[in-house]
Amino acid sequence: MISNFSTRHGLVALAAAAVLTMGAGVSGSAEAAPDFKGKTIRVIIGYAAGGGYDRYGRQVARHIGRHLPGKPTVVAQNKPGAGSYNTVNYLYSKAPRDGTVFGTFARAAPILAFAGKSTQARFDPNKLTWIGTSSSYKGESYLMVVRKDSGIMTIADMQKATKPLNFAATSFGSDGTDVPIVLREILGINVQPLRGYPGGNTLYLAVERGEAQARMVGYASMKTAMPHWLSDKSPIRVVLQFATAKRLPEFPDAPTAMEIVKNEADRDLLRLLEAPFFMARPFAAPPGLAADVTKVLRDAFMAAHADPQYKAEAKRFNLITSPVHGAEVQKLVARLGKMDRKLYDRYTAILKDAKSPMRRVKWQVVTGTITKIGKKGKFRFKIAGQSKAVKSRTKGRYTKVKVNGKKISRKKIAAGMKCKMWYEGPGSYAGRLDCTK
Repeated sequence: MISNFSTRHGLVALAAAAVLTMGAGVSGSAEAAPDFKGKTIRVIIGYAAGGGYDRYGRQVARHIGRHLPGKPTVVAQNKPGAGSYNTVNYLYSKAPRDGTVFGTFARAAPILAFAGKSTQARFDPNKLTWIGTSSSYKGESYLMVVRKDSGIMTIADMQKATKPLNFAATSFGSDGTDVPIVLREILGINVQPLRGYPGGNTLYLAVERGEAQARMVGYASMKTAMPHWLSDKSPIRVVLQFATAKRLPEFPDAPTAMEIVKNEADRDLLRLLEAPFFMARPFAAPPGLAADVTKVLRDAFMAAHADPQYKAEAKRFNLITSPVHGAEVQKLVARLGKMDRKLYDRYTAILKDAKSPMRRVKWQVVTGTITKIGKKGKFRFKIAGQSKAVKSRTKGRYTKVKVNGKKISRKKIAAGMKCKMWYEGPGSYAGRLDCTK
């Protein structure tokens, strides 16, 4: 049982209090507010483009500027890697502490950091300046989906499976990796997360192509990015719901994890993993921000979510929002840090023997010409012998680029270059480009 922090009386009460703050307006102040006029605010997104974190991050970036003093320019910047821990570590130790940089990253980041055994989490969650969360997971559920052609119909089928079901995943410390591993321990299901995907659309593509047979995904994210997964002709089925007290009516036949787990010690461990979903789309700034800057960012964050333009766009993009003020998120993080050490120790022990290999990339090697360069690393590539150009994109250290045999920045590739490209198919990231000009 949880000794220092009873989830039933502590976390749930705190979450309820947090939900009551949703839609809170900007409070008045007689003090002069910080002025961001002429500055550029960067919203760092810890995952690749196309996924849920990216969509919520860009939604905030598009609207928060109107509610900041001086109406600064706000840009979104993807910084994927290590399951978004590259981003949170950057915010914690390197980003400027003047309010011009904040970001979004894995909701489970505080759990991995408080566990204290990971070299990935090089930050103290209590010292980050929490700006807020776009979602408290009201009306949401974290879904376990499997391909229909896998033959898996229920959790019982997973328990009986003789071969492990491969889950597309990013890295330890992300829900898509850790939740299946813990459920494997508790439920005895035969699953194996394949780590190493950059995130975003790559996880969807892995399941679409059959490279992985399953994944964990938020309902709102799936509704926005892959609406056909909710249609009658969907290639997947939902077999389990996580981080929800009741089954969503859209998936009446998929039980919640808490329905299946009866052992109280196991239920406590699930509560630990479900707790961060009350801050499902978190945003935080570096430690040490001045109090007035913190207040301005938090108030602008809430004002943006109450903005009719934000709401209309969120509805158009099928984003489910239930914002919570940063002060309440800060309290939730503090409570997470006080949870029973035995829970963190068990969590760490399970991940230590995770049986979660890195994926083996099946590169497609093609030759052709770059026909168009777009934003955020996007480009079009006409493969020799084909009539239509395919879409691909570059990403940070993931894509290695050479021109005339010399390593160059990926930003220097240009239309007209003839290249040999290693990628995983249309719409995926290029792993390597060898070009001539």
